[in-house]
Amino acid sequence: MSSNNNNDNNKKDPKKPTEEELLALLEELKRKKGSKGVPLSLGFLLHRNYLMHLMLSFGINFLISAVVLGLAIGIGQPLIDITFIGYVVAIILLTLIENVVKILMFKYLTRIMILSMGILSVFVQIIILYGVDLIVNPGFTFNGIEHLFIFAFTFSILRVILSNYLRRWLYKERLILFGGKRK
Repeated sequence: MSSNNNNDNNKKDPKKPTEEELLALLEELKRKKGSKGVPLSLGFLLHRNYLMHLMLSFGINFLISAVVLGLAIGIGQPLIDITFIGYVVAIILLTLIENVVKILMFKYLTRIMILSMGILSVFVQIIILYGVDLIVNPGFTFNGIEHLFIFAFTFSILRVILSNYLRRWLYKERLILFGGKRK
């Protein structure tokens, strides 16, 4: 029996954190949340008031999607055929659906979300954007599946950057990104 236990220990990747270590890390983050130097913002909430979070999230989604679409049009490669009303309805749907899905994912798939380092969120966003494309048709239609992927990845990267800076400004947190050092 001890040889089986010994083999199990040898099969585990020493660099991969165990579930207990991840839970301990989450508890430590919850304890440090009151302090000024929060090393990582795992949550997606932009504000403690959920209605305010939804409004901020809508504003960020509206702004970042306009930037991505404008950049694509600027280089002569429009990603989406849109009308103004279709665009507004699509961003409202994206914001609402994405918030509900992310709440459920954080509640039931926290460990997977942490281990995926955001890739799972991007894939879920691609599925949501495809659904929004089907719902708001015509008025918000991707020109091809590759345009959906380009939009989703670019949108996600820019939104993470803007959201982190907004969270930093709102809560005066020192965010540590890409292995930066604490001051």
